[in-house]
Amino acid sequence: MSRFTPLHLRRNPVGLFEENYRLLHSLLPELDGEGDSMRLGSVVSTRLLQVEVLERCPYTTILDLAMPFDAGSLVLPDLHMQLRLYHDARVAEVVGYQGCERIPAPYQVTRRAPYLLDEKRQINLLLHELLRYCQRNDFQLLIEHDCS
Repeated sequence: MSRFTPLHLRRNPVGLFEENYRLLHSLLPELDGEGDSMRLGSVVSTRLLQVEVLERCPYTTILDLAMPFDAGSLVLPDLHMQLRLYHDARVAEVVGYQGCERIPAPYQVTRRAPYLLDEKRQINLLLHELLRYCQRNDFQLLIEHDCS
């Protein structure tokens, strides 16, 4: 993950969440539709981003994002995140990461906790970089063809 954070995201703490929401909707225009499972892929990259809608409510949607890594002999865990989209505020927040179902806010982190003070911000930055990667590599929604 790069250490450079754009200036507009450093000055506005909510800007990162707003930008992630915007990037998600640009990559997944069918997100508001009826589909519950989507796959994004690219001709440039062999990676796939799997998106599953876990819950739809009038003002929020919970998504499950997974990007499997096949690195040959290297052992890399698959990237796995759960997001909550707030449609009225137009923000996206990571609420689960790599099996951790609750990421604490900075004021909840004690000295003995296994988390960093800015853990929530760093995980949301990772989401931002993942979405920018997908955008730069022209990820598109893959259509599953019916074989019958």
